[in-house]
Amino acid sequence: MKSMSIKGKNYITVNERLKYFRAVHPTWAISTETLELSDKHAVTKTSISDETGRILSTGMAYEIREASFINKTSWLENAETSSAGRALAMLGIGIEESVASADEVYRAIAQQKDIENAKKTTTTKANSQNSDGVLERSRV
Repeated sequence: MKSMSIKGKNYITVNERLKYFRAVHPTWAISTETLELSDKHAVTKTSISDETGRILSTGMAYEIREASFINKTSWLENAETSSAGRALAMLGIGIEESVASADEVYRAIAQQKDIENAKKTTTTKANSQNSDGVLERSRV
């Protein structure tokens, strides 16, 4: 399976996982349910079952509509893809270094940067001077 490098680690994309799954297990099924859907978020669950209907793995995903430019129009589709990728990973398909999808890793990195930036902003505000030039430290 083809992989992509993110921060020096290899990740197998969901489309590669799906192609592998279909080639190796043509009689097995992937089914996705939408558990929650609103104009703000989507929650999906994907189940993978064998030819007898026995569920072998599941994956869940939660997508926020405003989380990215693509999610503004495709938050449900991204949730479905993410939950399918997680279900395939739980089955052992495409997990060279992590169960997380490439999109999940990108979002986590972006969220960490947002948190770091928020902490810097809070620290800067907490260590400001009053009108008399006296350094004031506020609790944050």
